[in-house]
Amino acid sequence: MGKDLESPYRNGKPDWASLYRARCDEVSPARPIFTGDVFTGLQLAGRTGSVKSRSVMVVQHPCSMRSDGVKLSWQILVAEVSTRRLLDEPEWQGNVNLMPLPELLPDKTSQARNQAADFDALYTVSPDRLVNRVACLSPFGVNLHLQRWVHYNSRVVVPTTDFQEQSSAFYEEADLIEEWCDELGDSDVQAATAACVGWLRKPVSGSTLQEMLKDPQARSTVRRAMREEIKTRRAD
Repeated sequence: MGKDLESPYRNGKPDWASLYRARCDEVSPARPIFTGDVFTGLQLAGRTGSVKSRSVMVVQHPCSMRSDGVKLSWQILVAEVSTRRLLDEPEWQGNVNLMPLPELLPDKTSQARNQAADFDALYTVSPDRLVNRVACLSPFGVNLHLQRWVHYNSRVVVPTTDFQEQSSAFYEEADLIEEWCDELGDSDVQAATAACVGWLRKPVSGSTLQEMLKDPQARSTVRRAMREEIKTRRAD
């Protein structure tokens, strides 16, 4: 186990962009909801009971959110996201109740561009409320979030490389589903997602393409096969 919590600082300089896969207009509506996704505009009661529009970040692992790999559970665990000042490098070792999200909203010029998810402010929400997605984390961002979430709950520091080994296949699958939906242009994203997952689960040489995603050496083969499948479906 590592001793220190990791951060997006490299040689003393921050690399905030390394935390994100997409922000604001970059976010594709076809991407499956994933750990670390940030949503805005949820009417939720705070600590004092006052209801107002709040932002949240998905805390759960993608598998624990879905019973069948496609349909989301009736309730999703999220943490409130709100404006926070930037943390310097040593401060990333503390503030263990937070997942800092610096430059989450890069188009803003106010302090609101820098936010953080608060593990002390948790909610469960129905998935139909997760509509206005403003950010998806990168693999490193997801792993950093998981490291801080596990440390918050256990005070154990697990290296992000361990989370990468465990979660990379699920991230790869989300990438493939997003590409499938975008390329086939189906307006019914849930149906297109189900079709992609069904195709990934087809038996192949005693396994499935979905299982093959767990082997980094086989992922390019799955991607190539999927792109051929998309060409075939377009032609039909």
